This record gives sequence, C-alpha cells and structure tokens, in this order.
Amino acid sequence: MLNRLKSLLAAPPAVQPPSEALSTALLLLELASADFSSDDVELARVRSLLQARFALDATALDALLVEARDKARSSVSLHQFVGTLNSGLDADGKRALITMLWEVAYADGRIDKYEEHLLRRLVDLLHIPMADYIRAREAVMAAAGGSEAGA
Repeated sequence: MLNRLKSLLAAPPAVQPPSEALSTALLLLELASADFSSDDVELARVRSLLQARFALDATALDALLVEARDKARSSVSLHQFVGTLNSGLDADGKRALITMLWEVAYADGRIDKYEEHLLRRLVDLLHIPMADYIRAREAVMAAAGGSEAGA
C-alpha cells in the first residue's frame, strides 16, 4: 500500500519534447490544411520539402507524416512544436522554415486568407523578422512565376 501511494505521488515522467522534424512536419501539414482543404499539390510539396530537409527515405517520411497528423489531431496548440523550433533553430534555420511554409502555401498557385493568417501567426511565434517573412514570400512567388496579388 505504501509503495502504491509513493508511485501515485511521484512526479510524472518527463515528457520528451517533439523533434525538429516532427515539429516542422506538423506546421507544414497545418498550413496545408489551413484553407480547410488539403490539395494533392500541397501535400506533395510537404513531402518533398521534408524529404529534402531531413534526408528521409519513403518509409521514414510516411511514419513522420502519420505521427505529425496524429499529434496535430491530439494537440490543443502549436506552442510545444513552435517551442522546439525556437530553441533548436538559429536565424538561418528560421528563414529556411518560413520559406518552406511559403512554398507549401503557394504550391497551389494562390495564397488563401487563412494560410496567410497562420503564416503571420507563426512568424510572430517563431520570432522571425517581418523582413524575412516578406523576402521569403517574394522569393517563393518569383520562383513560381506568380504575383503578389492576393497575398
């Protein structure tokens, strides 16, 4: 009885923070579905960005995306994932991340107002300077041959 009481009063085991790969995958998937639809072109862009960034094979990539979707469904906020990225990424890493996010948002050739809202929220949470946000947007749109109308 005493041992059971001790185990109940013991501190809960430390929760491992999410990895950079999981946090990045979750944010990219959240952005892909921010406009309440996940286009195949956006999901394909998420896959290619994650594969390139983290050098994942197809099996590892699929497992990462399944885990990210599960975490997105069960999480109440993005803060733990943003926290992982804030503590793990330097300024260059954050610039690369915002570029990845813009690439997903613009993969279908347009920026939805909900996508842009989430992007602006993430820029604030990740402490990314607005100048980097704008440069990333312009670079992604120029590479895609698009204009800034509607962004």
